[in-house]
Amino acid sequence: MEEPSLSRLVVDREPEWLRVKDNVSSAMYKVMETRLATMPGGKDGEAAKVMRKELESRLGKIQEKMFDMSKYNLQVNGQNYENYVEATEGFDESLDRHIWALQVERTDWESKTAEKRKRWPEMFYGVEEDLEMRRTDVEWLPDENDGKEENKLQPKDIPPPERHEEVKETFKVVVDNLAEVVKSAPIQLQRAQRAQTVREEISSLPP
Repeated sequence: MEEPSLSRLVVDREPEWLRVKDNVSSAMYKVMETRLATMPGGKDGEAAKVMRKELESRLGKIQEKMFDMSKYNLQVNGQNYENYVEATEGFDESLDRHIWALQVERTDWESKTAEKRKRWPEMFYGVEEDLEMRRTDVEWLPDENDGKEENKLQPKDIPPPERHEEVKETFKVVVDNLAEVVKSAPIQLQRAQRAQTVREEISSLPP
């Protein structure tokens, strides 16, 4: 008794099947990145980098074998897909590699974009705060040089103090008196020395 043959999955156009393959590849790649993120150092650590190369190689082989097996269960545009693929094998292989490369590039771009979205708000806040502080300084803090030229008085503009002439005259008298004292000081010193000598001689006389 012959076993009943399994019906094939009917696909109207090949791009629809290629889109399914792309989605499967994307899902497998995301699962791989999720697992790598749990390794020491995260998904960008050295351990993850080494493991990523090995996993990408193995996933590529698994996908190739999986998609090769699936073509015997497909019917595309009324044709068995294994025959359809054989007629366009070179084109499909190139397209599949191109799709995979684009998927890797898109995933990397999404990862970098997500990282930037985390950092940029904090960076923008810091710049905004710095600009606000600078604006406040400009608005409220006067320049140190402001008004210096206007407030700087010339000597001729300063009025003399009260009793200026009287002070000048008194100072002149004091200076003259000091000059007389300096001039007469040697004479007064000699007189004092003589008086001291006479006092000592009188003290030494017998009673």
